[in-house]
Amino acid sequence: MLAFRPNVATALVALLALPVAALGHDTLPPDWCLEEGQEPQIVMEFDFNGGQLRELMDKCGVVDHEQPYMNALETIGAYCDIVAPSRAAKPLILGPTTFLARDHHSAYRMEQGLKGACVVCPAKRRR
Repeated sequence: MLAFRPNVATALVALLALPVAALGHDTLPPDWCLEEGQEPQIVMEFDFNGGQLRELMDKCGVVDHEQPYMNALETIGAYCDIVAPSRAAKPLILGPTTFLARDHHSAYRMEQGLKGACVVCPAKRRR
């Protein structure tokens, strides 16, 4: 596993506890993984530099929208679909800060890379 695994788990819990207004807007659906006592599970961590992210974008067939934020979001969504195709993994982005900022559409550039994890919500518990 990657060296930042404990940090990803800590950040995951912290990000899920933040109000959406603290970030630009959430990349996970607001009602995702809400069953009490459940936490999303990390399927795969990622830490792509700009070149790796651009290469992944090309390999995944993502059309360049000339909007770096949207390109990166679509690319990492496709990546999570590839690494966990049957589990509906979602990207949880942890950085860079420009991706998470309110002005992310103007501040973020793909050259800055992307760091985070593909996460899944565990199956609902039977009662």
